[in-house]
Amino acid sequence: MEFQVSARKWRPQKFSELVGQEHIVRTLRNAIELGKISHAYLFSGTRGVGKTTTARILAKAINCAKGPIPEPCDECDFCQEIKLGNSIDVREIDGASNNSVAEARELIETIQYAASSSRYKVYIIDEVHMLSKSAFNALLKTLEEPPPKVVFLFATTELSKIPETILSRCQCFEFKPLSQRQIIEQLKIICNQEGIEVNGLGLEKIAKSGAGSMRDAQSLLDQVIAYCGNKIENDSVEEVLGVVGRTTLEKLVEHLIKKDSVQLLETVQSIVTDGKDLNFLCRDLAEYMRNLTIVKLSKTPDVLLDIQVCNLQVLQAQSKNFHVDELQQMFSVLSRAEMEMKRSSLAQMIFEMSILRLADVRPFHRIDDMIKTINSLEEKAEQPVVLSTTPINSVKDELKKKESVELSSVRCLDFGSNWQQIKQEICARKPVFKHYLEQCKVLDFSESDLKLGFIDAITLDQVKNQENLRLVKDAVKLICEREINVTLVLSDKGVIANTNLSSSRSDSKEKKKSFDQSQDKSEAEIIQYALDVFGGVVIK
Repeated sequence: MEFQVSARKWRPQKFSELVGQEHIVRTLRNAIELGKISHAYLFSGTRGVGKTTTARILAKAINCAKGPIPEPCDECDFCQEIKLGNSIDVREIDGASNNSVAEARELIETIQYAASSSRYKVYIIDEVHMLSKSAFNALLKTLEEPPPKVVFLFATTELSKIPETILSRCQCFEFKPLSQRQIIEQLKIICNQEGIEVNGLGLEKIAKSGAGSMRDAQSLLDQVIAYCGNKIENDSVEEVLGVVGRTTLEKLVEHLIKKDSVQLLETVQSIVTDGKDLNFLCRDLAEYMRNLTIVKLSKTPDVLLDIQVCNLQVLQAQSKNFHVDELQQMFSVLSRAEMEMKRSSLAQMIFEMSILRLADVRPFHRIDDMIKTINSLEEKAEQPVVLSTTPINSVKDELKKKESVELSSVRCLDFGSNWQQIKQEICARKPVFKHYLEQCKVLDFSESDLKLGFIDAITLDQVKNQENLRLVKDAVKLICEREINVTLVLSDKGVIANTNLSSSRSDSKEKKKSFDQSQDKSEAEIIQYALDVFGGVVIK
């Protein structure tokens, strides 16, 4: 017997056999039962979710010898002819290869003739978005006033390319991507019927690689069976699909926890040597970060995660080493990397640089937390220091003023800890900004305002245009997690220079440490310290 691929052999022939499109099946069944069959239907959705299959089943249901009935018998001559593609009254057309206006007009001419033997003439046009604009225009009048007993069934993967004039003349149904669980259950049925033994999580990996498409998952199953024979093993599935196992992902995350860049690069190189697909790895690692976030936030992670695929205990242990902000930033980095890898020939390099960036991710400092820290420092600074002489009071006031200035500087420097991240984000979106930011200094920062000074008027004009200013604001909002007003000015003086953030922070900490230590000294030592700081003398 000639071999048939699973996608054809196990294609549903009745509405009851369709997987995951219950809302569409119910609507079509009710329409047939009530005798409210429309002249035009448009089925949209990703590949392999059942659009063309549903169109064929609908054609059988309305032309069945026992019908029109909600469920075709799949036994009468009409059903068998449609199933085999031999019906002269049910015509399937490929929109990609029959997309000219001449072919559309030829189709319109044939529509005028009544069905030869069936109840309805049915035209199934697949990939209808490939029709030319002229072809769509030629169909408009026919769709608006079709001949009796004629039904159009359109299928498309790109709904946005269909003209509004066509959409308004059709009943539109959107097919949902299938869940992994739905695909797994169908693959189990196929394996049981074919006598295929499955060990481990092989079907789960196939379903995941199918990405919501039943046809893709069935094709991958055929590929795995061709490699493994009648017994599917976990390792064999990973080798065929080019995916990494759960253990490898857990190992990568452990290296991230330890900030071990060398081990990360060596692990990635080992994965590449084994012939694994880095695009799949990037996607799987992004999903792993999502799972860690769910475990971190949710009290019932087993409800939101597939515990058959995920090791919940490992996720819970690893999630303790990350802040939610870190995980969100890691997910963002991986998502951006996956998009770049798809359109670049340097996929390995892009992934390696991205994984190194993950190892250097630091948690964000929320403004609310910074304010609390500053307030606690101020309360500590306001604790009274009792001195025996009158000049000490004035010295204390001066010290308070000095401390206030230093605290104000700390407020700015707290923002400086995130300034490097903001610059990286801006340059990642627009590399030319690297030159602009070299001419930039942070002049002022508060809870709601950020002032940047530029020493070059030309650079200032470039950054001030609407597009670039929006880019800067978006990057600041992303890193600081709140809306901050950004002001750009021309200035040759700055409070915080890009290259001096670390040294300024260090100086501030040393001065504050020195002041704290001075509180434990004797009165005479305190007086002498104040005199040294302010360059004063004691007046008797």
